Amino acid sequence: MPELKSFLKDYEAQEYKGVEVEFVKGKKAIMTIYDDGEEVESITLSDYSTKEAMHRLMEEKGFVKKEPAEIEDMKARLQAQALEDQKKKESERSERRRMSEERRKAKEEERKRRKEEEAASEL
Repeated sequence: MPELKSFLKDYEAQEYKGVEVEFVKGKKAIMTIYDDGEEVESITLSDYSTKEAMHRLMEEKGFVKKEPAEIEDMKARLQAQALEDQKKKESERSERRRMSEERRKAKEEERKRRKEEEAASEL
């Protein structure tokens, strides 16, 4: 599995023309081949234990590697997008923590206010 994960996460699969990778959490890695928008074949990638076997599979299925400059540009673009996505997730997490802290403080202030009201009404 480490080889498969590396093959997909390090953009090696996208080195081939017409290949897109979509990650679906909790699902097996399946390569689905389409012809004119119609599914023609599904292949479980975990059946292939090495990157070499995965590259061979790509070539056997008729996929052609992009030019080196195109691969370099694609990887840079995808890495930049991944970094942007990570920053966005971190920002969203930070905002959720901030809002949670605000709700916690509001509840605490409400409890404190109620206690003060109860103490005042007992006098």
